[in-house]
Amino acid sequence: MSRWPPRFPVRRAAALRTYEFTLHRSGLGPVAGVDEAGRGACAGPLVVAACVLRPTQLASLAELDDSKKLTEAAREKLYRAVTRYAESWSVVVIEAEEIDRIGIHVANIEGMRRAVAGLDVVPGYVLSDGFPVPGLTVPSLPVIGGGGG
Repeated sequence: MSRWPPRFPVRRAAALRTYEFTLHRSGLGPVAGVDEAGRGACAGPLVVAACVLRPTQLASLAELDDSKKLTEAAREKLYRAVTRYAESWSVVVIEAEEIDRIGIHVANIEGMRRAVAGLDVVPGYVLSDGFPVPGLTVPSLPVIGGGGG
């Protein structure tokens, strides 16, 4: 039995927003992206953000990439651009105590679900960084290297 829309991992294309634009043009938007920071930390917290960007290419977001590859100044500049131009965005913090209780992988998935649920715009599709996010109320597509890594 096949699923529609299809759900399968894909590799990151040259342009970070290629999948987003394709899904939007196919009538599956708005498209949300969700990613985490702090997963490698040994003592929490885990911060997860979801965002729905307008389906246009903005020069101010051209540098959008994995936060670990950016300087602090570049991250701050992009934060201001994303929060200014996004249709909706949501940030969730999973504290160390919860991570210790449920484990880092489950905390990451739960944080992604919470961040998507916190959006003011209901997405038609969600792009996640690297792995599937079970339990979302909309279809999702894991993008390997989606966070730029």
